[in-house]
Order: sequence, then structure tokens, then C-alpha cells
Amino acid sequence: MACSAGPALVRFSGKDLAIAAPRADVALAVAAATVLGVGIGVLLTDVLAGLAVGLGAAVLFRFALRMINTRR
Repeated sequence: MACSAGPALVRFSGKDLAIAAPRADVALAVAAATVLGVGIGVLLTDVLAGLAVGLGAAVLFRFALRMINTRR
């Protein structure tokens, strides 16, 4: 499928809106936004996993300290 140099049309609320860019530029922008979105999603997942591991370690450490203190 060949890309034309004309503007792409987007349907919004029943109206056709012309995007003042060739279809290749629109596709490139969508691809870049997708890559950025996936990258940010992976980073947020890593942050949440780090928080979960940190909180779990804190709970286990506190439990271990309580076990040591009750043996006196």
C-alpha cells in the first residue's frame, strides 16, 4: 500500500478532521507514542515491584526483630 502525500482524515464526533501531516508522519508519531507508552509502563511496573519488595523486606525485618526481642 503506497502512502499518499495528502492529509490523513480522522473521524471525531461524526465529523472528518484533516490532520495537516502526511500519513507517514502520523504513523511515525503513533509509533513513537506507543514506544514511549510501553517504556513508561515498564518503568512504572518496575517501581511498583520495587515498592512491593521493599515493603515485604521491611515487614520480615520487623518480624525478625520482634522474634529476637521476645527471646530475652
